[in-house]
Amino acid sequence: MSLPSFLQAAGIIILIAFISVSCNNSIFHSETVHLKNDEWKSADTLFYSFNSTDTTTTYDFYFEVRNTTDYDMQNLYLFITAFYPGDTYSRDTAECILAAPDGKWYGKGMGKHKDSRFLFRKGVVFRKPGNYVIAVNQAMRKENLKGISDVGILIKKQVN
Repeated sequence: MSLPSFLQAAGIIILIAFISVSCNNSIFHSETVHLKNDEWKSADTLFYSFNSTDTTTTYDFYFEVRNTTDYDMQNLYLFITAFYPGDTYSRDTAECILAAPDGKWYGKGMGKHKDSRFLFRKGVVFRKPGNYVIAVNQAMRKENLKGISDVGILIKKQVN
């Protein structure tokens, strides 16, 4: 390989690396909880905690669900409780549709595991600096959900 070809190849590699790193600059917080034995019991609360000091930036809030093909339902309902600085909180419900009515999985992945991302809130502003805690429970009619292996949150800065 001649020196100009080598420099051109090295430049392309550096450009790709720069683009890869810059694409992740929008991630403010990402956290996943693994569920033991791919089972989520109704009594199990998943907790996510993060600190925010910026009260002007807007964020998009996602849930990320990894299910196995053993999950026997089309959707997953979540109860979400958000605890804010200053001892206030809010509660909400979200639906994550994991499969089409014909049973075809929407999530990405090969084999037994499927990964899905669901936009929960767009344009979120953390109005007070401090620690935020998100508590999530499964809100299905079954006591034990088999086939849910991981549940995560992803908070990304909005790109203007």
